[in-house]
Amino acid sequence: MWGPRRHVSRGGYLITLRCTRKLLALVGGATVDNVPEPTAALGDWYANVVRTVAGELVVFANEKTLLSVAIPIEMVDRLVPCFADRVYNLLQMIGVPTDVALRECAELQPLEFAPTSNRSVIGSLNEIGLHYQLIAEGNAVRGELSLSTIERQLSRMLHKPLGYVHPAEVATQILQDRYGSAPSGTARPVSRTDLRPEQSRNGRAIARD
Repeated sequence: MWGPRRHVSRGGYLITLRCTRKLLALVGGATVDNVPEPTAALGDWYANVVRTVAGELVVFANEKTLLSVAIPIEMVDRLVPCFADRVYNLLQMIGVPTDVALRECAELQPLEFAPTSNRSVIGSLNEIGLHYQLIAEGNAVRGELSLSTIERQLSRMLHKPLGYVHPAEVATQILQDRYGSAPSGTARPVSRTDLRPEQSRNGRAIARD
């Protein structure tokens, strides 16, 4: 599988994944009370479990940019590396240079878990989850949900907390400020070589890519 390699910084944990109670129960890991400053340029992420007609998803939203990625609930036992792979894939799709995407995603592992705290981000996360549900319903006849397609679509979604600027635009500017590389300007095509549908609990297939 292509994507970021595991990287451990001198400080140990690099970002915090703020999860809803339902997701924390599934993950079963210890949480932290005093959340450290993240080392990743995009900062911390929020996550929730979202039920769709194609099966349950773990939906992630970035605290600063509201970029969103998702994984099938069946992959929760590999949540951290799968999450980093999805972020890498999305950054490539919105035109972030490969070296910048790799450097940013290296800061996603390892991570700490904590409860959600920012009500504005929670509200945006719920709104994003609703869009996953609606798009899944629209694809119900086909019986599968292309995560890459929906992630790229939502990267162009307008959010009031961002001043109605696209998440992709906010993210690329932050990454350029941190790493000094301008976006490539051309979104890379979605790779289909790693397309391995996962069977959801209701029998529908959820495409990973």
